[in-house]
Order: sequence, then structure tokens, then C-alpha cells
Amino acid sequence: MLRLPFPFINISRRRVLAGGMGKLIAKTAAITLACILAAGLLLFGIFSLFVPSVMVSVTDALGMEGACASYSVSVYKKSGKTEDLAPAVERSYLAGHYADAAEYGARLLAAEDFSDFCLDEDEKAGASSQYLRGTSLQYYSGITAVSQYFVSDERAIDTAFSAVKGEFAEVNAVVYLAAAGMERGDTEFCSLILDRLEEAKPSEGDLTHYNEFESALREFCS
Repeated sequence: MLRLPFPFINISRRRVLAGGMGKLIAKTAAITLACILAAGLLLFGIFSLFVPSVMVSVTDALGMEGACASYSVSVYKKSGKTEDLAPAVERSYLAGHYADAAEYGARLLAAEDFSDFCLDEDEKAGASSQYLRGTSLQYYSGITAVSQYFVSDERAIDTAFSAVKGEFAEVNAVVYLAAAGMERGDTEFCSLILDRLEEAKPSEGDLTHYNEFESALREFCS
């Protein structure tokens, strides 16, 4: 019988032991990683269901606009507050979730405290914000109307014009809606806006904005 040298036997045993130890370590690491992932998914699910506001902050920080918009809607559904509804509408619009923006935008405009909310937001935002996006009333009416237009909701034009009765600021809901139609090259839709433009009945101070807008829209539709 062939007898192996004693040192060779020891080396072989060490290799076997080392190989077994390596497999044990790898298996332990895999189990640990699986447990961490499971715990992470569990926490993710808990926060998503019970504390969606946390997920809004997390997804917003990560630049996940779509997920952030969805969680914003969940926050509103949980609280039912206008102060949560407005950002849900805005985030949905900016993320391209136009069906949600149209649905919840209509709820926002119909909220009993919507006017008070707009006044309070305008006061906090200051004149610079109003110059860029219009007053809160015009902004939320505008993005709601545009979202309705994008999802073929026939209420889009009514929504826009309901915000400009007796005034026609430089940035308003009708301008938002017309800009969306012009960007899509939709002359038929813009003609419908033009036909109803006289409903705005602007004040003397708004006539310049009104005339410039009417002229540009008429030229586009011709």
C-alpha cells in the first residue's frame, strides 16, 4: 500500500478544513444579506402603507419623481387635507401622471378652503413666485386644465376659464392651457379657446396682456 508522507497528510487536511470554512463563511454571509434585504423590504412596506410622508421625502431626495408623486397622493388619501392635496396635484403633474393630476386637481379646485389656501400660499411665496408661475389660483387651475387636456377630459377649457373671470393676468390658467395646445400643434383645440376668449372680460389693467395673447393665439390658429 502506498503511504503518503505525514506532512502531505497535514496539508491536505488543512486544505479541506479551509475549503469547508470558506463555504461556511460564504453561506453565513448570504444568509445575513438575505435577512438584511428582507428587513429592508419589510420596513419599505411598512413606511409605504402607514407613513407615506416618509417615502415622499426619501423618493424626493433620490430624484424619483414618479414614485414621489404616487406617495404624495397616498399622503393626501390618508390625511384628506388641502395642504396635502395641492402638492399631490403638483407632483403628479410634474411627473407626467396626468390622470392623477386631472382627478385630484379637480378635487383641489372644488375644496371649500381652496381660496383661503391660495391666499395663504401666495402670501408666503411672495411676488417673485407669482411673476414666474402666476397666483396659486391660476397655477393650480392651469396645471389641472392642462392635465385634463392631456387625458382628453372635455372639462379642460371650462376649468381654465373658470379661473379668469373678470381678470386676465400675464400668467393665468388659460395661457397655461393654450400653451399646451400650441406646443402640440393642436390648432383645433386652440380655436376652441379663441372662441371663448371674450368670456375673460379683462380689466383695463390687463388689456395689454389680453390683446397680446389673443393676437398670438389668433395667428397660431389661422
